[in-house]
Order: sequence, then C-alpha cells, then structure tokens
Amino acid sequence: MTQYSTDYTIDELVVCSLAREIRDGEFVAQGGGTALGIVSVLLARLTHAPNLKYNYLSSVDPLFDNIGPGHSPDSVRGTALQRNMTIDGMVSMCIRGKIDVFSTMPAQIDRYGNVNVSLIGDHQQPQTRFPGGYGITDWFLYANRVYAYLPKHTRRAFVEKVDYITGQGHIAGETNGRQRLGIPGQGPQRVVTNLGIMGFDEDTHAMRMDSVHPGVTQDEIEANTGFELIVGSDLQETEPPTVEQVDLIRNRIDPMGLRKHRFDL
Repeated sequence: MTQYSTDYTIDELVVCSLAREIRDGEFVAQGGGTALGIVSVLLARLTHAPNLKYNYLSSVDPLFDNIGPGHSPDSVRGTALQRNMTIDGMVSMCIRGKIDVFSTMPAQIDRYGNVNVSLIGDHQQPQTRFPGGYGITDWFLYANRVYAYLPKHTRRAFVEKVDYITGQGHIAGETNGRQRLGIPGQGPQRVVTNLGIMGFDEDTHAMRMDSVHPGVTQDEIEANTGFELIVGSDLQETEPPTVEQVDLIRNRIDPMGLRKHRFDL
C-alpha cells in the first residue's frame, strides 16, 4: 500500500508531479537552469525509471544523483558516460526523434502551450530580456512530449498571448494542427504549477485544468490565470508525494533545498 507523506512542501509536490510523467527507459532532456527540473529527473531515476537516459547540459547520463556543493557543468562532464556533446549534437539527436521528454520553466505560457523565455514587451526595446531559447525551439518541435513547470501560477505568467514564441505549442483550434505543419512532436502535455496541474483538450488543444493541489480551489486557479481554462470532467486533487519520494528529495538528491529557490522569490 502506498504511504503518502503528510509533511511535504509545495516544491516537493511539483517535483514529484514532474517525475511521475517520466517513464522507464525514456530519453529525457532537461535544461540546467533550474534545480527544480533536475531534481525531478533524478527522483524518477532513483524510483520508478532506473533505466532512463538523461541529457544534462553537454553530457549524456551524468552519474551524479544529487545537487549541491561541487555540482557544476565541469564536474558533471567529468562523470558523464558520453562527453563533450555540443548543442549541435543535442539538437541533432532531437531532430532524429531521440528525445522522449523535454521540460522547461517559461516566463510566459498561453492557452495553447506556446512558451516565452526570450523577452517581455516590444521586440526592439523589451522591458525585460531573458536568456533565450538555447535549443528550446527545437525541443518543442521534435521532442515527443513536452512539460512546463511554473513555481508561481499568476496572470503575468499565464497570458492570453505570449510576447514572444520561443517554443511552439499547439495550433489554435486544430486537432491535428502540428501534424499539418509537419511538426513531429506531440507538443505540450502538462503544465505543473504551485496551484495545480493543467493538461490540454484533445480536440481544441486549449489548456484544461486537470487537478488542483491539496488546499487549493478551482476558483483560485481560475483567478490567477489570464485566460479561460477548460475544466476537466474528472477534475481531482493532485496525488501527493510518497514518504519515499520526500525522503529521497530531502536527504539524498537535494539536501541543501536548492529546488525551493524559485518558490521563495
């Protein structure tokens, strides 16, 4: 019988929700920009997906299983089974259909899963400029499944129209719009936030509320979203982390709590 934790924190719930989307044996690509995504991949590998392959920065299948002091791109490269992979090499793998799962943390996302990690405001004179795509455009086109995570579910992040499309989501109102354009990947599948988990309607591909986190209401999610969400017919409460998952996160994978950073901003 599954033993669920009763003292988990919201960052641990988000990590576990992301980890559960990864299947054993899959090839996972995850950027190195946020500890949250890295922890979710390591958790999946230590629990239900021991045979996953992991693309991290410029390495494949790095041998580390925790993050903290001494964890750097150079140290990861030194323990990788395959070294010195360039961004061109990683994109080439993606284009050839080798990436099963890609996840990212965008600044903005709209109802069809288009994401922005480039800029806010006018393209010529932006109010804010972010690091940019660094392969995200290719991953959104060619990775089989895409997941987004946002530690802060707000109307500033969930917008009617993103200021810049860094990653292509679904085509508005078209069941097979991506296929019509020759895009091989399935596109965005889930969006995990501090309030709930969103999916996408099978027919219109508009964003759909699938589950609300314990202590959160449907009204709260709708009030913090800048567009109308479809509400799933079987809307439910998000599955909490297990005791094992919380123990691994706190005591083995991320004892310094680096995953919490984005929630504290």
